[in-house]
Amino acid sequence: MFSFGTQQFYEINCQAVKDGSVAFDLPKDVGQKWVRSYFGRNPILPLIFRFLNQGTARKNRDNWLRHAAHLKPVAIDNGIFLSAARPKLIVDMVRALLGRKSSVTFVPLLHDFMPLHDGATKRFRKIDRNFLADNRFLIEYASQILTNSRFTAKELGSFVEKGMLPKPSGPVDVVQLVHHCPDGTETSEISVPSEPYLLTVALNLGRKNIEVVLEALRLLKADGKPVPMLAIAGTYRKRLRRYASRPVFSDIQDRLIFIDNPNQTDLVKLYKQALALVMPSKLEGWGLPAGEALWCGTPAICSTAEALQEVCGELGLYFEPDDAPHLASTIHHLMTDHEFQIDLRNRIQNSKKTLRTWNMVAHETLQALKTSQ
Repeated sequence: MFSFGTQQFYEINCQAVKDGSVAFDLPKDVGQKWVRSYFGRNPILPLIFRFLNQGTARKNRDNWLRHAAHLKPVAIDNGIFLSAARPKLIVDMVRALLGRKSSVTFVPLLHDFMPLHDGATKRFRKIDRNFLADNRFLIEYASQILTNSRFTAKELGSFVEKGMLPKPSGPVDVVQLVHHCPDGTETSEISVPSEPYLLTVALNLGRKNIEVVLEALRLLKADGKPVPMLAIAGTYRKRLRRYASRPVFSDIQDRLIFIDNPNQTDLVKLYKQALALVMPSKLEGWGLPAGEALWCGTPAICSTAEALQEVCGELGLYFEPDDAPHLASTIHHLMTDHEFQIDLRNRIQNSKKTLRTWNMVAHETLQALKTSQ
């Protein structure tokens, strides 16, 4: 475990659980707050950021010593350091290792490059300069790079060709993520709709493109066709709720159900009982909800984003991300053609043995590391 307060790694005990997972003895209430750097063109702002963050660094250290002082520091002097954390978090870890003259072989697992697409992450921002700087740093010091999909590997090559990212000095290997969706251990806290419903998970406006789903439902209503309920599961987003409450959607607002931060038990229940998951993203690095839906035996209606086709293959139903009429037609077909629906669910169930598990990810990761040595 890495402490941002002390800039050191610590040993964590773990034990096997009956369900085959591993439980880690993590300290509680440590309160470590990540400190953002500034990589813009203004030469004064980095100094201001450093000054303002001095208090945060002290609080991080004090909180760590108060709640985790019993942990044993670990000197990582050699071997392979593999991290699948977000780039901005890995940077501090690598800097700490470099500062201690560690000879460790550093391997990051990169998930996506969405913030490098114009306007893909923040309104009015062309690209995320902090994200760009973090990835440049990681690629420069990495001995090997893993990506979570063939699409992400392709994106890496594209941004290298454009000169935005440095050329990796070592191999780039693909280790696709999972479809596996484990059952939760928490007590259920919600009731699922009693009538057919579509499910979205972690969707938002913009790149995640929930706009097209709302428009498809509006078109169904306008055409006098049955409109399923839409369960919108994920983080509470005020801007999304304001968008959904627009007068243009007044005829379907009674079909919308917002489910804030469902626990794993409820998420699995939502997946299993849904008519289908809808994932309309314009860009994804992998598309975990689509894979989880298939694992639960539920159809996935996805945009033609390359990564989503990599996740779902022949089991997915696809539409162009801006084609609301096509999405509406697909929803209507799934709702009204019960033979088609049953056949699709049977194909998904019969293909479950081919879906990816975390065990596969672990073995392929180890194999990729061994091959490059």
